[in-house]
Amino acid sequence: MNRPDEDSGLSDGVETPRRVPAPRPEPVKPAWGFPRSRDSIDRRLLLTATAAHFLNDFHVAFLAPLLPLVVVKFNLSLALAGLLATVLTTSAALSQPVFGIVADRLRRRIFVMLGPALTVLAMGLMGLAPTYASLLALLLIAGTGTASFHPQGASTAGEASGDRRGTGLSLFVAGGELGYSLGPLIVALVVAVRGLEATWLVALPGLGACLLLWRSIPIRRDPPRRPEGHTLTSDLAATFGPLAVLWLVVVLRTIVISGYQTFLPLLLHQRGGSIVAGGAAVFLFGGIGAIGGVVGGTLSDRVGRRRMVGLSLVLGTPLLLGFIHTQGAWAYAFLAGGGVALYLSAAVTIVMAQELLPHRASVASSIVMGLAWGTAGLSLTAIGALADAIGLERALRLLLLLAVPALAAVQFLPKAKQPILDPGSWILESAERSGNPKRSST
Repeated sequence: MNRPDEDSGLSDGVETPRRVPAPRPEPVKPAWGFPRSRDSIDRRLLLTATAAHFLNDFHVAFLAPLLPLVVVKFNLSLALAGLLATVLTTSAALSQPVFGIVADRLRRRIFVMLGPALTVLAMGLMGLAPTYASLLALLLIAGTGTASFHPQGASTAGEASGDRRGTGLSLFVAGGELGYSLGPLIVALVVAVRGLEATWLVALPGLGACLLLWRSIPIRRDPPRRPEGHTLTSDLAATFGPLAVLWLVVVLRTIVISGYQTFLPLLLHQRGGSIVAGGAAVFLFGGIGAIGGVVGGTLSDRVGRRRMVGLSLVLGTPLLLGFIHTQGAWAYAFLAGGGVALYLSAAVTIVMAQELLPHRASVASSIVMGLAWGTAGLSLTAIGALADAIGLERALRLLLLLAVPALAAVQFLPKAKQPILDPGSWILESAERSGNPKRSST
């Protein structure tokens, strides 16, 4: 009797089913072509986006330290000097949602690298501007470059982070904060030696770095798969509630951060400190605060996003209050601690927005980075007016009361990482949470 063929699938005339191996999931490929798992980090792409963020924010921060020299050069009033800052801030922030929509559709590297290149070039030429009008034009170009970079830069960093978005985006945000803190110090040192016209010297290395980074960004990335029938309008409508709450939290937090960053040098001057002391205070608050962004983003992957946002507000408020009520070394220590605490949630809120709109990460990032920061920036005039009326120290103390409504709003943020496609589910979850205060939050 012949032995049945093992490959025929027949035994004694009875057909036996074959085992079909389950298909293996296709690995995700990083920018330079090597496969990786979905929960790993594309380090090269993430570091490239972070370096681009550092370059952009390093140069866009040139205006503040050079403003006194610009006022003298063009014989400006304080109103015209303030208009320069308004043009730069508004063009850099409020137009980001538009660039976010375009970036989500085209998804080309031009938005990640051309934006910083425009910012570096325009801010490098500001010292050579022959007229006030030409300086306004340069600041508008720099702001536009900044606005085009941030939505797609944050989207690229989020995608490169895999399932560890909190960790990856915290590095991305820290790169920008470090650049924004170091830029004023470096350009001030160069200009102090070579004069206002030497700003182009600081920009030369930045342009060279943009060329090097250009090759590390993929020419075009595949667009995310969106469910059929989903449009930008329908996605925004479905997530309007949680996005609006998240936007409000970011605006309130940013008003505090912007108020302190803007008026710290003046407060230190009123206390008898030098210009160097004011610059050091800004660096301690923002530059050292960037450490908090890395720590908070990393911890949020483990302890939860919403919990980290609330912890940031709870810790930051008393530390900054300690800064207001102390002087000397203790004041600087409280200031650095307050910066670290507030920045704990800087990357976390971007991650939360991207998780709410996973198929439109650029738009989501622009809402909590550009639109929220731009809205908060409009409050600086009111803060200045309040300081004129009651004193700067009291005004900065009252500013900390914004933590109360921010903490109340945090309770209505979604606790899960999954996107919210049904607005009714978010409303139901918020109602249940309000009625059950003992329910755990993440």
